Amino acid sequence: MDYLQRTYRNRVSKGTLKSFHLQVKETDLYISADRNLERFARKSVHKHRKYLEEYIRYHPAFLNSLTPICRDDFAPSIIKNMIEASIISGVGPMAAVAGAIAQYVGTDLLQHSQNIIVENGGDIF
Repeated sequence: MDYLQRTYRNRVSKGTLKSFHLQVKETDLYISADRNLERFARKSVHKHRKYLEEYIRYHPAFLNSLTPICRDDFAPSIIKNMIEASIISGVGPMAAVAGAIAQYVGTDLLQHSQNIIVENGGDIF
């Protein structure tokens, strides 16, 4: 996948936060924290992408549906949250993928930094 330059990222005032770019397949994050947490962020991205990829492998409608799909009580929490967001907004669950990844990675990184900003395609945690 070719990287699309996101020039708006250069316009953010981060103060004393350390910022870095992290791309894993289609996931393209710009993260700011009290210190460089790239190693932890990469691990988190891989963890949450694995949940998504595995779920899609067994539930292909999750990837392609343009409308909400049925709730799944046995799905990982990131999947459940995406399904709930799609039901609320009346779109397919993948419309919530950027925000979900930003939220879950951001939440994981809060264990290592008091201040976290995760931007993923315009969705911000």
